[in-house]
Amino acid sequence: MAITRKNTAARPLGAAFAFFVLCGAALAGGGPVLTCPPGDVLAAISEQYAPISNLVCTVRREISMNGGETVTTMSHVEWARGDRMRVQVLRGVGRRVVIDGTSVYVKHPGDAAPAVYLVVNQTPTQFANLRSVPASPEETLAPLREMTASDAAPIPPYARTVVFANGDAAPTATLSLDSEGRVARLEFTAPADGEMAACVTTSEFKGAFEALPGVWLFRRVETSVTGADSIDAISRFDSITVNDEMPDAVFDPSQNF
Repeated sequence: MAITRKNTAARPLGAAFAFFVLCGAALAGGGPVLTCPPGDVLAAISEQYAPISNLVCTVRREISMNGGETVTTMSHVEWARGDRMRVQVLRGVGRRVVIDGTSVYVKHPGDAAPAVYLVVNQTPTQFANLRSVPASPEETLAPLREMTASDAAPIPPYARTVVFANGDAAPTATLSLDSEGRVARLEFTAPADGEMAACVTTSEFKGAFEALPGVWLFRRVETSVTGADSIDAISRFDSITVNDEMPDAVFDPSQNF
């Protein structure tokens, strides 16, 4: 796995950096995220990734439904804070997506020009993708933000387990952290809702590596969905570069289409 670290000198992060130091850092031997109040766990996890200003990687996804044929896609992803992203699909539907902080440009092969959408009109799911560090658990944890957190007995072999819920009938989630304060496993249970069957989505985060001091990303995320249908997915992150120089032209639609 190729990992490149660039421009890792301390950056002025103000209050965010202070919170990172006090509550969010995943330090050797277990970090403060293991001991902060359950209601602060999600913020603490996000602050672990505050030092990452941009990231480049390839993402390979292998998805199978109901035990059938595996469909594989591969994309080259360039991501930066400020709602900026460029995605080139290398295998699968060969579209290009460029997001310049204000607008989303999507062009499929054969299109004369890209379709354009405003960032402010995107769904919460799309916002989560845009505002989450690739190869981190941030996007997976986004649905938990509006839920109430409470501690539960740790599920072996994990060091801490936090349960998220909003009422008996609402979806519930069980988040487990390892002894280093890293996200290790998330189980999300959605009850039946009208014609929608109940389902359980489980994500396991593997291949942790230290992208920056105290900042852990994951090479592999395994996700399974069980319900009316079963889905198995593996996301592999490779060729990762963190905090390299990234010209504005990367996200300039006039330079991409």
